[in-house]
Amino acid sequence: MKNCSVFLLLLLGVGLVSPAIAQQAYEIAINKPAEINGIEYGYTIRNECKKELSHLGTFKRYELTVYATNKSGVTKLFNPRQTSFGVRDQDLLARFDCLNATGAKLTSKTITLRARPTSTSYTASAKNMDGGEGKTLSTTLPIQPSHTFENGETLTNNIVVIVPDGEEPHLQVRIKSLDKSPIR
Repeated sequence: MKNCSVFLLLLLGVGLVSPAIAQQAYEIAINKPAEINGIEYGYTIRNECKKELSHLGTFKRYELTVYATNKSGVTKLFNPRQTSFGVRDQDLLARFDCLNATGAKLTSKTITLRARPTSTSYTASAKNMDGGEGKTLSTTLPIQPSHTFENGETLTNNIVVIVPDGEEPHLQVRIKSLDKSPIR
């Protein structure tokens, strides 16, 4: 019984760690985006100011826009992938972390970019056995089979971070590996 418990605990640990291992992290700097697999990841500063935080001292508050631009020449497709915890984050493209952000005053340290959902219609037919008529009934349902990141498309998201006075935001981007079968 003890060996079974250890095995289950080990299996659960691998399930929790494997998504973290799959993401690679890359340093990015202001006006110096990283281009990985034809996608450019970067950020711009929209606004900055100094803030005095009660007993903590002076900090810099930055309003940032993070972005990803698909310059690969093809549309990237995100198909659902089953994990040990179900289908999770199938639309996640990248996670941006501000390594020197304090998180003070309810500001963030991390923000994500997500691909757009695609949808299509599916028609299902079934025989109506009510009253013995046996008529065929059709129902059309919208379904969402995947997410896409079009060639030339730019995805953006905004974040507010507070960093120590005298510093600029220090960002890294963790990217999700993309499906190997892009749409041309």
